[in-house]
Amino acid sequence: MLGSYLRYLLKRKGAFHIHSPFVYQLYTQVIKGGDEGVLKTLGIERVEVVTEGMPFKKEGSVMYEVEDIHGSKKKETYWNTICACSDVTLTIDLYHKGLFFFREGMEKQDFILRR
Repeated sequence: MLGSYLRYLLKRKGAFHIHSPFVYQLYTQVIKGGDEGVLKTLGIERVEVVTEGMPFKKEGSVMYEVEDIHGSKKKETYWNTICACSDVTLTIDLYHKGLFFFREGMEKQDFILRR
């Protein structure tokens, strides 16, 4: 998985490369800042951890989390399938975990961010 990590290191971005106000606030205050109370402010009612093969609801008020997305080829394939899904409007690759959302009125965006 060294190749995956090197690709991640080359592609990852920091806060100054985020052009979405929603993602910027999520990244700076929740992911980097650890303040999960901000989730309600962002309109996120809950965080749901997803395992392979688990069906997920297409709700805009849920942040879906996939653990260890680069831990194996199977998990990378699963993550890439989620990213390619046309219904998923936002993905965030943090290397050890991935976040994805179904948000109405938002164009598809994929971010690879520093943890």
